[in-house]
Amino acid sequence: MTHSRFIILMHPMEFKKEKVGTGRFCHLILQNSKIIVDVGFDENVEFKRYLTDPEYDSFILYPGEGAFDLTKGESFPLLPKRKAQFFVIDGTWPCAKKMMKLTTSLHALPRVSFSNGRLSEFQVKHQPMPGCLSTAESLHQLIMDLNHFGIEDSKSQEENLMRVFKATVNKQVEISANPNNQGYRRRPSTPPEARKISKKWCHRLLFFKSAPE
Repeated sequence: MTHSRFIILMHPMEFKKEKVGTGRFCHLILQNSKIIVDVGFDENVEFKRYLTDPEYDSFILYPGEGAFDLTKGESFPLLPKRKAQFFVIDGTWPCAKKMMKLTTSLHALPRVSFSNGRLSEFQVKHQPMPGCLSTAESLHQLIMDLNHFGIEDSKSQEENLMRVFKATVNKQVEISANPNNQGYRRRPSTPPEARKISKKWCHRLLFFKSAPE
C-alpha cells in the first residue's frame, strides 16, 4: 500500500463506455485510491472532502506551464511530516482539458508532470504525442518517480500496473484482429509506428494553461 493517495477523477463517458479502462484497474490495484465520476468537480461533495483533507498535501498530475518536473526535479515539494495526494484526470485528452478547465478548485494546486518523453504502449487508443500516457502508465511513472524521491518504497509493486495494462492491450489487439469479432472493430487497429499524427494536433491546444475569465 502506498503512503500517497491517488484520486482518479473520471469523466462520465469513460465510466460508462470503458468497462476495462485503465482508471478502473488502477483503482483496483492501488489500495490507497478512489474514483470520483463527474465533469466539473467544484460542487462534488466527495471531491471537496478529499481536497480539504488536512492530512494530505494535494497535487494535480497534469502537464503544462509551471508544473513541477518529476524527471528533472532534485527534491519533491512536500511539506515535512505530510502525505501526498494526487488528483489524476481520467478521460480523453479533450475531455481532460475540459474537466481541468471547469474544476476551478484544481487551478491553484501544484501541478506535477514528467518530461522523459516516455512513449505510450497503448496500441488501440491513439496518443497525440510522446509523453502523453494512459492513466495506468502515468501512475506507474509517478510511483517510480516518488520512489526516486524517497516518498514511496513500493518495492517494484507498481509493476503490477504495467502487467495488467499490457495484458489488457494484448487482449484488445487480439480481439480487434479477429474478423469474427466485427462488433468490436470493423478493421484491425493500426500499429502505433504506422499511424500518422492528425494535422489538428499541430495547432490544437492540448493542455489547459490558464483559468477561464
